[in-house]
Amino acid sequence: MTLKDDVEREIKSTVETALSTSKQQLSNDKVPKSSEIGYSGGVYLQSVYLYADMIDSSGLVRHHPPETVARVFKAYLQVAVRVIRAHDGYIRSFDGDRVMGVFAGPDRAIRAVKAAMKIKWSVEALVQPALRSQFKSLQDSGWKLQGAIGIANGEALLIRAGIRDNDDLVSIGRNANFAAKLSDERHGNYTIRIGAGAHALLNDDTRLSSGVNMWEGPYSMKLGGEDKNYYRTSYRWKL
Repeated sequence: MTLKDDVEREIKSTVETALSTSKQQLSNDKVPKSSEIGYSGGVYLQSVYLYADMIDSSGLVRHHPPETVARVFKAYLQVAVRVIRAHDGYIRSFDGDRVMGVFAGPDRAIRAVKAAMKIKWSVEALVQPALRSQFKSLQDSGWKLQGAIGIANGEALLIRAGIRDNDDLVSIGRNANFAAKLSDERHGNYTIRIGAGAHALLNDDTRLSSGVNMWEGPYSMKLGGEDKNYYRTSYRWKL
């Protein structure tokens, strides 16, 4: 068979085969792997998405040696992944200097916010000082490692896309897009943003600090022609 035959067969199979979907119980805090979903299957999941992005990575790449850039990327992503996993989040995607974590279960927003604030603390208190002391080019340029994190709640449809041995989990839903959009926002030290839906799920531990509201807002942004409300914070959480 030719490549054209293969492509046409895949198209026919994909568009003509209905998805066999299921809904995961709200009490279940597990996020499926791609290998646990069939190619014609899908899982609807009430979930919170966390996108952790690096601010001004293009400036880092432009002014520093590739080996230095690689170690900065690795340090940031390793910290983000370890903290997300420590709060029972599941890593489901990497995109350059960005990592996506998914949280399920009834306390998903609480765990996501704790992870976000601990990533912020780790980057500022641990990673940035270590990088600055190690790399003279960072000292000379003044480039500073900062993360930007977006968090959003909602229902997502998880599907398995690609071909055998070359596939990945794909999220269909506004919460993933909203979290990614929030992580793109930049305004001073307000490096964590959370959608209003996820904010409504927080408890006092993740909303207040010594009785003071840690979050400012609501603010509004456009997403797909729709106004979406969010909150922002500059607070962090020590490990």
